[in-house]
Amino acid sequence: MSPSRGLLRLTRFTRTYSTTTTTPPPSKTPIELLRVSPHRLHIYRSTSTNPFFNLSAEDYLLRHSPPTSTILFTYTNSPSIVIGRNQNIWSEVNIPLLNSKNHHHQHKKNEENGDKINLVRRRSGGGTVYHDLGNLCWSVIMPRKAFDRDFNAHVVVKALHALGVSTATINDRHDIILRQQHPKNRKFKDLKVSGSAYKIIRERAYHHATLLLNSKLEDIRGLLRSPLKEFITTKGVESVRSEVSNIGVDKEELVEKIEEEFLKANGLEDGEVVSRVTLEEEETVKAREYIREGMMELQSQKWLYSQTPEFTLNIPPQTPLPEITGLPGVTPSLPEHSKFTILSTTSLLQNIQISTSPDPDYAFLQSQESHIRLLKSPFRGSDIKRGLDVINSIPEDDVLKKEVGRWLEVAVGEWGGIEAFDRWKNEDGGMSMRLRAVEREREREDEKERIMKTKEGKVARLVVSYHADRKPAGTSSHDQEG
Repeated sequence: MSPSRGLLRLTRFTRTYSTTTTTPPPSKTPIELLRVSPHRLHIYRSTSTNPFFNLSAEDYLLRHSPPTSTILFTYTNSPSIVIGRNQNIWSEVNIPLLNSKNHHHQHKKNEENGDKINLVRRRSGGGTVYHDLGNLCWSVIMPRKAFDRDFNAHVVVKALHALGVSTATINDRHDIILRQQHPKNRKFKDLKVSGSAYKIIRERAYHHATLLLNSKLEDIRGLLRSPLKEFITTKGVESVRSEVSNIGVDKEELVEKIEEEFLKANGLEDGEVVSRVTLEEEETVKAREYIREGMMELQSQKWLYSQTPEFTLNIPPQTPLPEITGLPGVTPSLPEHSKFTILSTTSLLQNIQISTSPDPDYAFLQSQESHIRLLKSPFRGSDIKRGLDVINSIPEDDVLKKEVGRWLEVAVGEWGGIEAFDRWKNEDGGMSMRLRAVEREREREDEKERIMKTKEGKVARLVVSYHADRKPAGTSSHDQEG
């Protein structure tokens, strides 16, 4: 018998080892983790000077931060005219001067002088302000219950006092001013250095404002004086004009003092950790689609122009139109019996009454034709000029066509921004982050309503049960009601 017979056959087992390593998932940025942050106090600084990014990042912080957190956000924007959400661009902004400056800047090679001046409609209310690199923007985002129009302004005033600006105070409109006293007549003069605006949503609110440190005040005075203002009646918010001044302190020092006073005012406790974040535009936009979509929305024609509240443009007869940049010496006026009234909603012409004839019957004909020719046209310089040119009942040599039409073309200007933009769709045609956020909000509201109805139903059943238990024995419902 073979020696191997009857023995168990041994099997060789080979153990293999993988030499590949699993790549850990990329670490999330602080703004991606904001919603679940355990911190009560946050300090954010932006390194970007893009107003569309900074305002969209601010909106993200408002809507995606923990409901009990308080955030200080500081940033500086490149030259920009920023109007309130419910304002009229043509009533607030000198469009011809803005276009002239931007045309001039396009041909400047010097980086300091080559910045385009942006036209921006922000998401908060309030009046029109001018931003540039000599300006500091600050924003405090807080629980809605903690909202107060003066609390955070006092924080900034304390920071200014700490830097030696002893005349800084707050006026009745909640703006920060420098209150100066004349050495001879001892009268006080208030110079505005900071304008505020606010936004309140379901659980959160913010107070944001400007601070004029070393801004170009001559640009503010010129760009915020519209040649159309006296001819426009708007249902929107009109800015309150104030004399302004620069503060003249160092921006970095002021930011540090504001942060210091912010923590004191919000009761920073010993050992409490404060979240400090620096926002880089490229990294943040990649991480948060919501911010990228917000930037696109702010640059869209639909947001910038169609958001304009209803307004009426009325040019009285025999009233010289003011001289504007681009048309030197041109100050036309309509003849005695003329009528020029345009009603616009969402920046589309809805009711037009234009006539120049002293004959009432023929003036009515002119008015009817002008309405037909211009109805539903955008409130845009070239469209208004083109519409006036094709009104056959108005002679070609009429001052309305020869001079007033050209003046309006320049004064009203063209529309900038992104022409086609749908805030509810992403680049692939799917639901945008904003639409998904709205849908989630609706679902939460529906769930609250369902819970309330369930509770009401339970209460109703308890009431019925209570009365049934109290019904005397041997009586019917009919007996009780009788």
